[in-house]
Amino acid sequence: MSAPTKPISVELMATLDEKNLRSSIEFTAAHTGAIMVVDAAPLLTEDGRIDRPKVLRAFDRAIAKVPEVSKRMIPAPLGLTAPVWVPDESFDIARHVYIVDEVTPLEDRTLRRLAGFERDLLDRRLPLWDATVTLLDNGQIAVGVRLHHVVGDAKWAFDTLTLLTEEELSVDDGTPPLHARDTGRAPRTRLLLPLRVLRDWWREQPSLRAAWAEYSRKPVKKRISRMVGRNIRWYKEWVIRRRNLAAQYLPPNRSAFFSISRSSAEAAASSLGGSLTDLIVAALLTAVDDDDRGRDALVPVTRRVKGDRSVRNDVSVLRVHVPPAASAAEMVKAVRRQIRLYVVGSSAGEQPEGRKVGYATYLPWSQTPRFLLGSPMREFIAFPAVDPRDEMSAFALTYADRFVVTVTGRAEFDVSGTAEAVRAVAEGALRPVEAQA
Repeated sequence: MSAPTKPISVELMATLDEKNLRSSIEFTAAHTGAIMVVDAAPLLTEDGRIDRPKVLRAFDRAIAKVPEVSKRMIPAPLGLTAPVWVPDESFDIARHVYIVDEVTPLEDRTLRRLAGFERDLLDRRLPLWDATVTLLDNGQIAVGVRLHHVVGDAKWAFDTLTLLTEEELSVDDGTPPLHARDTGRAPRTRLLLPLRVLRDWWREQPSLRAAWAEYSRKPVKKRISRMVGRNIRWYKEWVIRRRNLAAQYLPPNRSAFFSISRSSAEAAASSLGGSLTDLIVAALLTAVDDDDRGRDALVPVTRRVKGDRSVRNDVSVLRVHVPPAASAAEMVKAVRRQIRLYVVGSSAGEQPEGRKVGYATYLPWSQTPRFLLGSPMREFIAFPAVDPRDEMSAFALTYADRFVVTVTGRAEFDVSGTAEAVRAVAEGALRPVEAQA
């Protein structure tokens, strides 16, 4: 008796997500990443090397909980629709996990290497993520993960990490995981994709009138423009190569990080009259040179309902402005007011436009320690998804009792020095100075 045929699974990519694929420049810039530091002992062989089979098996069991992690992206014929996500039926965990034999320190100069950013770009033909597992010189292991932004925003990635990790240590009993990817398959030919997308869309519409209202919400001219854009990417790539635009739009970046106690950061934010989000935005703007126009930072604001994973990217961006010569306390107050008004849908009025520095954001994660790959997770470092041309950007998170900040900026600037200046604000080092003012 033959095995039952798997159902076809097709997930249409949102057009806003597709912007990260418009050219090789956007595709490259949208690589994001994180580093999770775990205890090494559970993942080592008797001679002290990383146990590759055990690591692969642990990854395989973890990602079985998240169907999206084993989906690949395929384009629709003639660009009739946005690309779609389909199960990767030939998924092989070994193609996504890299074991590094060289013992490496965890410090600013090695940060991007540990995350995997120094390797070639993610392969568009595979699920858009990979992991780099490296033994650190302090006896721990760095699990660096690269993820393309089209797969999901930071909030989506944090929710995914919650699913991949565990509250309590579980024992690997050697049984193979029941992979979520086994629940579906891709259409046999790409030619069927538009019909499949149309069928799924039609089934979601409650009535003919509702279907017409939904379709007509986007102008036909814009739909045609997007379809044409998908079909002339070869020309865009020719222009990029001809004019060497990659060097202009993708300058080299560096990263630096620090980790302090969560209570210290919360105390600093409270003393300045703001939240941790307000604090990290103000700290970044404080850490860079002043400007007679003032300084601006982009602040991502999520619209996602808690627990909703149906939308991969659901973020709007607010540009906040601080005046020249503002103190950290004044910046926190200005940032807090602008973010609050934006969240409730009100206008902050006409804002001057200062020098755009970069973006800053804060996301809380687990308040209690977690286990990853069958090992206690000690540290969590996340990289900002930056426009490589920005001066500086910062990503702050809280994990257990730690407040961890990663600063990324153009290589020509002092990124480590900027991170130290951000740390001074986050630890409240500027409070005595401002109290005397």
